[in-house]
Amino acid sequence: MPAYRGDRLGFNVLVGGFFSARRCEAAIPLDAWVEPNDDVVDLSRAILEVYRDHGARANRQKSRLMWLIDEWGVAQFRDQVEMAYGRALLRAAPEDLIDWDKRDHIGVYPQQQPGLNFVGLHVPVGRLTATDMFELARLADVYGEGELRLTVEQNVIIPHIPDSRLDVFLTEPVLARFSVQPSPLVRSLVSCTGAQFCNFALVETKQRALALAEALDQALSVPAAVRIHWTGCPNSCGQPQVADIGLMGTKVRKDGKTVEGVDIYMGGKVGKDAQLGTCVQKGVPCDELQSVLTTLLTDNFGASPRSIAPVTHEGVAVTVV
Repeated sequence: MPAYRGDRLGFNVLVGGFFSARRCEAAIPLDAWVEPNDDVVDLSRAILEVYRDHGARANRQKSRLMWLIDEWGVAQFRDQVEMAYGRALLRAAPEDLIDWDKRDHIGVYPQQQPGLNFVGLHVPVGRLTATDMFELARLADVYGEGELRLTVEQNVIIPHIPDSRLDVFLTEPVLARFSVQPSPLVRSLVSCTGAQFCNFALVETKQRALALAEALDQALSVPAAVRIHWTGCPNSCGQPQVADIGLMGTKVRKDGKTVEGVDIYMGGKVGKDAQLGTCVQKGVPCDELQSVLTTLLTDNFGASPRSIAPVTHEGVAVTVV
């Protein structure tokens, strides 16, 4: 995490965070600070070497760094990392600099370089085809410097677009699909691959997540961003524990049949004062989710009805009043 020591900008180091079916943990402070140069690479290598040599990597259930830190304690782990690093570690700076809200970089923004802009394009649930990639590469070549960047929210950034070309860029037909102004819930939506392409997933995620978010955006006015994350199984690739609302795929019984459902998490936060959310509701059938999420968004995030028109998802008509 970025932090100053005196007038020198560097990073306080956190270690051990992970998600798995057995356990999920937030990273913890190593009480170390490094400058943004080769020290970052050297320290990262030292941490990996300590885990390589001492971690329980043969045990699939404990093949994570945090299990080693639990066994040793963070003080002993830090000592071992310092030995592998080959020199004394500086203690962490007293205060980090993350004091901003989560940002998704979707939209048009001026760069630090005068006359240049970067544009963040929303990729619905992160799904890109080969044809899409060729089209994005064309945009980067024609309007920028041939560079594409990907975000952790599964979106795309095209940097280095001159002011003189920006207006024309924004008329490109492909931006109708990869919008710079997506609707609020669709904008913040994240999903794992799901059952369509993953053998571990218990439910289909991407298409369902997008359809549901679109239906909720049509039905509700949401005053602030609400991050909804989907994951198809407890392995947590979609990281529901860090979302405002997280949905973890499971199987549930309904009317005597086994159907696709989710466990619902809430309270996750990233950035400053990051924390993991907790499970607040278990075994919700997917065809009941629109009603359940409407209630959660209304009660917890200030959402209000847009109209009295019926909006449907999963074949169920919901009248918004």
